[in-house]
Amino acid sequence: MQYTSIFLAALAATTTFAAPGIPASINNKLQVILSGPAVSPSTNIFRAGKRIEQRPSQNGPFTFVELRVGQNVQNQAYRCQILDSANAPIIIQRGANTDITFADGDKGKWTFKNPAGSTVSKIICDPTFVKADASANEIRVKLSNQRIELGVQQTFTGGVREEKAVASGPFTTVEIEVGALVQKQDTRCQVVDEAGQPIVATRGANTDITFADGDKGEWKFQQESEVSKVICDPAFVAGSA
Repeated sequence: MQYTSIFLAALAATTTFAAPGIPASINNKLQVILSGPAVSPSTNIFRAGKRIEQRPSQNGPFTFVELRVGQNVQNQAYRCQILDSANAPIIIQRGANTDITFADGDKGKWTFKNPAGSTVSKIICDPTFVKADASANEIRVKLSNQRIELGVQQTFTGGVREEKAVASGPFTTVEIEVGALVQKQDTRCQVVDEAGQPIVATRGANTDITFADGDKGEWKFQQESEVSKVICDPAFVAGSA
């Protein structure tokens, strides 16, 4: 009996027991916890070191997400991302930070920017994810003409109608780049000629007088044209030509 007591005491002193339901090796892993007022929390566990995608145990809707990086994970700045039902990154906030990827930093939960919350279709943890820079909040409109090696870029804040004059030309293409943190990812812009008329442009099978990003590159003007101004407006819709 004495030897048994000594053995159990030694075992207790040298063994670390995991909490119920949590693997003993959690210190080498990542935990992503989704929660919301109307649903039970959903926890996914990831191995560190490479890009991994998982689906949550339920779709939500959720309003919070938290990343817990195990103390033995080499990259303590590891970041993860959550996608909505359309596979678009969900914008989240914590303190003064707004992003589409989130870190641990021992600072607790991130809140979904949309106060109504969102369903979550996928969780991605990737060691190459980095914090968004200032340009992620902007819309960039690029006008160009390869024939004369001319290019001009205008920057817009998004969320409201904005107009900006263009001082040079002529141009043959326009490209819209919507930053990842712009709430309305399908924001459209319009290019106006010197007569005050919208310029018609084509991309693939689409011809229009307002232009979106969609990660599909440039729109080509039907003819080379001078440009007087560029307008970006969240009220613009496709199919105006």
